[in-house]
Amino acid sequence: MKISLEQGRGSINFSIPDEKVLEVILGKNTPPIAHDKLFQIIDQGIQTSAPKDIRNKSCAVIIPDDTRLWARGDLFVPQIIKTLSKMGLAFGQIKIIIALGTHEDISPDQFAALAGAYCTEHVKILNSASLDKDRLVNIGTTYKGTPLFVTKEAWEADHIIIFGGILHHMLAGFGGGRKYILPGIAGEVSIRHNHRLAIGEDGHPHPLVRQAKLWGNPVNEDLMDGANIFLKDKTACYVAVAANGKGELFYGAVGDIHDTFMEGCRQLNQACCAQVAEKADFVLLSAGGHRSDGQLYQATKALFNAVNVVKEGGQILFTAGCEQGVGNLVFARMLKEFRKNPAKLGQHLVSNFDMPSYVALRVIDILNRFRVALVSDFDEQQTNNLGFEYVDNLDLYIKNLAGKGYIIPFAENILARTKGG
Repeated sequence: MKISLEQGRGSINFSIPDEKVLEVILGKNTPPIAHDKLFQIIDQGIQTSAPKDIRNKSCAVIIPDDTRLWARGDLFVPQIIKTLSKMGLAFGQIKIIIALGTHEDISPDQFAALAGAYCTEHVKILNSASLDKDRLVNIGTTYKGTPLFVTKEAWEADHIIIFGGILHHMLAGFGGGRKYILPGIAGEVSIRHNHRLAIGEDGHPHPLVRQAKLWGNPVNEDLMDGANIFLKDKTACYVAVAANGKGELFYGAVGDIHDTFMEGCRQLNQACCAQVAEKADFVLLSAGGHRSDGQLYQATKALFNAVNVVKEGGQILFTAGCEQGVGNLVFARMLKEFRKNPAKLGQHLVSNFDMPSYVALRVIDILNRFRVALVSDFDEQQTNNLGFEYVDNLDLYIKNLAGKGYIIPFAENILARTKGG
């Protein structure tokens, strides 16, 4: 069997005996939706969801950062702006706000990749505030005690449009919808308090904070409350997209933020939750190419999605380009410092939580339970320092694999689980 796994802007290609492969996991055979059809859905949905006096309103369009390029904001955000213009809004009434959470600011020369050249020429585009106290507004406190600071320019807008993809998320259950408000446009102190809900007082991850889990997940429940506080006196809609098991957009909808989000979660589960009969001796996976694997920190989503179908002690080949490097210095430092002492890192998180350290804790757990090889742009020393095995001969690695395994070409998009798991 010939296999191609996307890596960065290229791919790695190899052959593996058919008898070694239990299954190539791609999820349900869900056909992609044509871009022209998505343009129509967006155009009609924006008009239907807008207040009757929209031409007299200010509007903030909240979009994802460069870790969500697969949602194709470069194609679809311009359609949002063109529809608003057609409805009578002047470009000066519209602001596009990049939902960074705690990620670094996006430089203006990258705005076109996120929102399209049309938007960079006509509309003001801003990074969300996060650490910029002069641009943060305190709008209340969630019932879980999260002080809610949000980006001033979004708070001042009358009408909110969120554009972004829905996918399985290790912390929030699902990414998308309410998550573009908290953590998306929120301040760092709000984000830290919300994410702290993911860890118990004993330093262990909360058992209900995981992919595809919403109710009972304290992180998600706090996100929903935060979004409701922010949207209380505003009109709003969500322009949602989702990708199938091959990384192709198959779903698009516009409507009420919570309703559209929940329907998108249902559609995503149908398309991208893959149940298998048994755990395998190994898994060969790709994060899905350059729109998903620019940095190791974000590419680990694919690793979390795939790990539940591997036997304890089994082998994982993790393919991610990582042309931007690790992506987060704290994440990298925690991997190196606490590789042999994750319990100490867990206790550190109880009193001083930050998301990169939490992701490192979860990655270290995987590295300690499985043999994980990383095929990336990192050299051997960099790979080993991060705790991964280095592969310099892929054909030999495949030849030496024992037992039978799964292949997951787009693991960021596929949540693989055993039946009942």
